[in-house]
Amino acid sequence: MLLVPTRLLTTGDEVLPPGVPLTPGKIYGANGAILTARLAELGIGAVHRHQGDQPAAVAQAMEELLAQCDLLLTTGGVSVGDKDIFHQALPLLGAEQKFWRVKIKPGTPAMYATCHGKPVLSLSGNPFAAAATFELLARPLLAALSGEPSLLPIPLQAILDTPFSKASPVRRFLRGQYREGHVALPEGHSSGQLASMMGCNCLVELPAGSPPAEVGQPVQILLLSSGGYYGTCIQSL
Repeated sequence: MLLVPTRLLTTGDEVLPPGVPLTPGKIYGANGAILTARLAELGIGAVHRHQGDQPAAVAQAMEELLAQCDLLLTTGGVSVGDKDIFHQALPLLGAEQKFWRVKIKPGTPAMYATCHGKPVLSLSGNPFAAAATFELLARPLLAALSGEPSLLPIPLQAILDTPFSKASPVRRFLRGQYREGHVALPEGHSSGQLASMMGCNCLVELPAGSPPAEVGQPVQILLLSSGGYYGTCIQSL
């Protein structure tokens, strides 16, 4: 295991752990399982904790977790709704916000702050948005903290075997399956959709202002692993 003590805090009153009977208005929490498994695959052990949507309680949980780690990752609560409580929780801790919102899709509401001299990276609560921004933002941060460049995704070019019908006004990342210089897109690109993540091993980048993507065009990808890491993670749910 790499020596980057990491804690993961997921949030949401609506979230239940897998295996508990699902009641009206509740959903199962995927982010804790997916990101904890992903960190383990990268050689980083992480402790996961879940908290509801009360700013004071979230601030208290963050305070306790920050005392145990070098990096705190969080998911949920970073957009602009009534339940997006990190805008309230971080000031309670005297944290300094470095940025909020990035020009990518999915995962636009990502936030980065420092608290007690330690980095706090807050990702979207939607499962694919959290997974994608983990690769794009958390992995470079982990590489810098550990001094281990192997933690960075591998940039490659590939030929697209599957069309994508939407234009991309902002920089967009799609889940993909890379093999021997070609990349295929699965069906289903919703940020909350998990099934189409199975077997994917890369992110396909479409630059801001791109028209719909066509079969045969070259695309930039970020290779995340030699196998399909999403499948391993999702099978743990």
